[in-house]
Amino acid sequence: MATAKKTACYGEASITLIRVFNAPRALVWKAWTDPKMNAQWFGPRGFTNPVCELDARPGDKLRIVMRGPDGNDYPMKGEFREVVAPERLVFSNVAT
Repeated sequence: MATAKKTACYGEASITLIRVFNAPRALVWKAWTDPKMNAQWFGPRGFTNPVCELDARPGDKLRIVMRGPDGNDYPMKGEFREVVAPERLVFSNVAT
């Protein structure tokens, strides 16, 4: 069983999300860090990811293009800030 915890800070406020996955920790880590696996699930239901480029190392970039059921593309980019396998993955996520 894997647990994910996320705290987001904005000014003085923060939010912490905790999610428990009924899956081995190593598999959850791989789903986030392997581009082929990530492309299979990332994004809302009904979307595909024709572009999923990532290399989970601090300072490296990621780029994902989600394609909606209507055919519109929703690109995003980011940068990995912290990578501590298999326990911590911090990255930015910006729509482009």
